[in-house]
Amino acid sequence: MANAHRTCNLILGVGDGKLGTFRGVQYSYAVSNFFDDKNLRPDATWHPKIPDVVYWGMDWLDADYSSVLARQLMKYHGNITAENTIRDITAIVQTGDLHIAIYDLNMNYMYVANAKKESAKGAIYAYDRAFVKLDMKALFAEMPPQN
Repeated sequence: MANAHRTCNLILGVGDGKLGTFRGVQYSYAVSNFFDDKNLRPDATWHPKIPDVVYWGMDWLDADYSSVLARQLMKYHGNITAENTIRDITAIVQTGDLHIAIYDLNMNYMYVANAKKESAKGAIYAYDRAFVKLDMKALFAEMPPQN
């Protein structure tokens, strides 16, 4: 990533359940900065460092979302699960209106919710809708279709 020809601005995360590592990346045409819980940026009171946690709100400099997200992450620090992330983190922060994917890298599950289709009933935003639990080990073991 650091040596790639970059053309867009992103903040993203890359993790490995087997190695127990996670890095956040500030990625743009001009920079490719890697962060862990100790050098996390931005360095601001509304974006406190939390041991073993790398996070950002909706954007790089979004004090409103980041402060609510920090509060919820600290509330569950040491016991963050997919279930309480769905129930008490994304729903409270109200992040993920179009799409949410939550990965349990240790159990190899992915939880996905999408916003309401126009013709569908129910809540509009993904964070208010039901999540589908996918067993990634089973999905990656699927044989490709035969022609």
